[in-house]
Amino acid sequence: MKHISGLALVLMLVGCLDRAPPEPVLQNIRPAKLMTVTSQAEGVQYNFTARLEALQSIDLSFEVGGPLHEMPVREGESIEAGSMIAALDPTEFQLAVQEAKIQLKLAAQDLTRKRKVLAENGIAKSAVEDAQSNYELQRVRLNKAQEQLSDTRIYAPFEAYVSRRYFDTFVNVTPGTPIVKLHDLTRLQVIMNIPENLIATSDPEEILRAWVEFSFAPGKQFDVSYYENRGEAESLAQTYEVSFVMENPEGLNLLPGMTASAKIKMQRTSDATILLPSSSLTPTPDNKLAVWVFDPESQIVSRRVIESGTPTQAGVPVTNGLQVGDQIVVAGGSQLQEGMQVRPLQ
Repeated sequence: MKHISGLALVLMLVGCLDRAPPEPVLQNIRPAKLMTVTSQAEGVQYNFTARLEALQSIDLSFEVGGPLHEMPVREGESIEAGSMIAALDPTEFQLAVQEAKIQLKLAAQDLTRKRKVLAENGIAKSAVEDAQSNYELQRVRLNKAQEQLSDTRIYAPFEAYVSRRYFDTFVNVTPGTPIVKLHDLTRLQVIMNIPENLIATSDPEEILRAWVEFSFAPGKQFDVSYYENRGEAESLAQTYEVSFVMENPEGLNLLPGMTASAKIKMQRTSDATILLPSSSLTPTPDNKLAVWVFDPESQIVSRRVIESGTPTQAGVPVTNGLQVGDQIVVAGGSQLQEGMQVRPLQ
């Protein structure tokens, strides 16, 4: 058996060392989750807490005074249009009507008698004219007495919900004193507080859809339509009350004061049509916001400063700095540096 000399063993080891080692994996390539910037042409959604109000609320009162004789309605009751709300004791007013009728009858008799005497030239024409004036006056007094008698009852001007009853029967009320508060609940106002920056940059015509949801009606959405902007800011929060209108749905007893979750989807006519997740934003040393933009050819990222609008539940709208088609890092951006190579995560 032949033995391998020491020289041969050394040569064999050198030959092994000459072989090319495998390429090492670069340690500075970091994985990153990417997204392609797209346009949010379908709209930006805003969420608000809203409260319900009646579209029309009135306090009913008598135009005459007297003891409250009847009060058939109850708080929390829904009544039909034309239903009697309350009635005063009519006795005094009925007597006034009877007296006015008698006075009118006497004035008519006096006028007829004086016309006959005038025809016989036995009286001055001025006396007949005075009798005619008295007859007209008594007719006016009768009409007024009848009107006051009818004013002893008040009726519901529309299908209404009775929210307040200010008096009980047998109370002596004065003219103009509110007796009941009625709400028209066939349609409801949905009131929400909108921040001033959205009021200043938006228009009702940009609303694509608006709806409300209630915690006691899960899974149901109720469409609302823009009604009015009350125009004055709330002094502390600097928000504006904006009201929408909704039909009162069947099967739910919606009342003023209830709360709802309001959602408004708006078509932005400005450049703020790009929405980014908040995880993609990183702060810069000068307190601005930036994103990491990925170059598909070199696989290198670079920081780009952006301008953003008011954040929404759907994301942060970008007004400047990005274009549709750009690829940005949405996760892992805090570990990146300018010019770093990244590996996209699938």
